[in-house]
Amino acid sequence: MPWSAAAFLAVLFRQRVLLSCRLGSMIGSMKAHDIIIIGGGAAGLSAAELLGRSRRDVLVIDSAAPRNRFAPNMHGVLGHDGLPPLELLEKGRAELERYGVKVTTGSIESVTEVVRGLKVTLADGTVEHARAVLVASGIDDVLPDIPGLAEHWGDTVFQCPYCHGWEHSDQRIGVLASSPMLFQYAQLVRNWTDDLTVFVTGTDVAAQLDDTTRQRFDARGISVVTSPVAEIVSTDGALTGVRTEDGAVHTIDAIGLHPQARPRDAFLAPLDLDRADVPGIGSFLTVDAFGQTSHPRVWATGNVIDPRLNVPASMGQASMTAGMLNTTLVNEDTDNAVHALTMPTSHDAWPDVADDGFWETTYAQSPPRWSGRPNPSLVRVLTEELGGSRGRAVDIGSGEGADAIWLAQQGWDALGVEVSATAAQRSRDAATTAGVDGVRFTDTGVLGLLESADRENFDLVTASYLHAPSQGRRENLLATAGRLVAPGGHFFILSHILTGTDPDITSQSQDTVPPAELAALGLDTAHWTVVRGRTITRTVLAPDGTVTAMPDRAVLLQRR
Repeated sequence: MPWSAAAFLAVLFRQRVLLSCRLGSMIGSMKAHDIIIIGGGAAGLSAAELLGRSRRDVLVIDSAAPRNRFAPNMHGVLGHDGLPPLELLEKGRAELERYGVKVTTGSIESVTEVVRGLKVTLADGTVEHARAVLVASGIDDVLPDIPGLAEHWGDTVFQCPYCHGWEHSDQRIGVLASSPMLFQYAQLVRNWTDDLTVFVTGTDVAAQLDDTTRQRFDARGISVVTSPVAEIVSTDGALTGVRTEDGAVHTIDAIGLHPQARPRDAFLAPLDLDRADVPGIGSFLTVDAFGQTSHPRVWATGNVIDPRLNVPASMGQASMTAGMLNTTLVNEDTDNAVHALTMPTSHDAWPDVADDGFWETTYAQSPPRWSGRPNPSLVRVLTEELGGSRGRAVDIGSGEGADAIWLAQQGWDALGVEVSATAAQRSRDAATTAGVDGVRFTDTGVLGLLESADRENFDLVTASYLHAPSQGRRENLLATAGRLVAPGGHFFILSHILTGTDPDITSQSQDTVPPAELAALGLDTAHWTVVRGRTITRTVLAPDGTVTAMPDRAVLLQRR
């Protein structure tokens, strides 16, 4: 059934959407948690306890595979020296019950962004939502592929001498030097024994064993074996030696090594978070001093960001991160409360056509209103449809600049257009903070842009969620914006669909926009081709935690 022009205009122009969940269908009676903690080891449970005591709604999802599960005992944990690590976690979970923290077992498939929160999908299809996620999932220790080695991991094969060196004091200890970094590690392990042998595991490592290092080894009585290790020898289940490829068997009671650290964070891939390569260790999430990642709602702590941390260090770091996360949510709670004081209590309370002062006041009297991240629908549509196309782009109603900044990061020469000087300045500040060049912001509005030196046509014009524009009637604004599109360029429009809209629109999923609706926009149908035109659903977390599904309309047109 073709849409009426009036219905289409209702989709594209009625943008006065409230924060309450009256304008959407609830996903059952689902409520979001304040925080989901991924990982229930020492770090995750420590964070959960502090957040539970802060009266937060906390869900811990644990894979039931803590890194130290192979060790019979843990050491260096004040008050718990010698305690089995799984017993510590059992005690921790019992303590959490007092504070209403729920702990469940599951494997995380993905973490994705929703409006004002995150969606966590488990491998069994279970879906949870939260305002923030704290990742404490730890790492997997990947051992060298040496026959007989894995059977002794966590007991007579160890990594941390501070955790397990005492138990092997004065024994015959071998160090598997898989990189030159292990030469220093060997000098550390020498503190626990006078009988230490370094096994250099490859010719490339042996080539870096210089005279200075050999002198230091000789001075401390450290033996060096350069024949590659063939297997670990056991007698009656106990480690007794190392066989090298030259056939020799070296009597050894324990082995120290550094396994490859593989962080358990693949489920974060959809968020494309910043990472850093740590030489000799691996690739890890980048976090600030308090554990916040490049996504403001994703935090991380413990071995998943630093494999060097032992149990007490992980617990302490997790408590600090949890405290800062809670402070961030407190600030957001207060911002929401302040915003509610001035927000219209009904849809009809919004001005039909607001002047520039309305929008400047709206921004100036409130903290930053948006997440600082580009709209996922815009990112998806433009990435899928435009590929490597680049050129001049303008974002109409650019808010606090996230979409325009993202366009610049993709190589566009981007301009953000606002009517609020405060919003434009916040956008400039955000671009500076992100270190992004190639983006400018103006508060002249569309009409001012048409009259300015920037009047040249653009290869891409975007307009997402235009709220009651201040310059001209809403019915004319996008038509005016369309005049900025150069031949062959694209025009992207993203709009809310309000309840009561024609059901043919809210359920429409085909890439089509009938000619009558293009004409209603003031766009000559002879000059435009529909590239994408369908309804999409986004998940929104309301301030009260209600999870709501709201339909949007995404349209991408190309000027012929």
